[in-house]
Amino acid sequence: MSDPSTVPPPAPIPGGTPPTPPPGRGLGWFLAISGVVVLLLTLGCIVAVGSGNAEDTAMGLVCGSPTLLLGGLFLWLGTRRLKR
Repeated sequence: MSDPSTVPPPAPIPGGTPPTPPPGRGLGWFLAISGVVVLLLTLGCIVAVGSGNAEDTAMGLVCGSPTLLLGGLFLWLGTRRLKR
């Protein structure tokens, strides 16, 4: 076994430092498409539940608002990630 202090350092890469790979866009597309799907399904459910009267529409909107917020968050995060 050789002494590590006598081992020469590795040769530098010709042409400078290697380029950094571009950021992957897969997660951005996943978030954007997931957000759109969640928003469409939630809005469809609210419309289906609320087709009776105003009270049902209000209840559907109150119960569906967390899902609407989640879908909007996914869509916002996905579009921000795709812009970079």
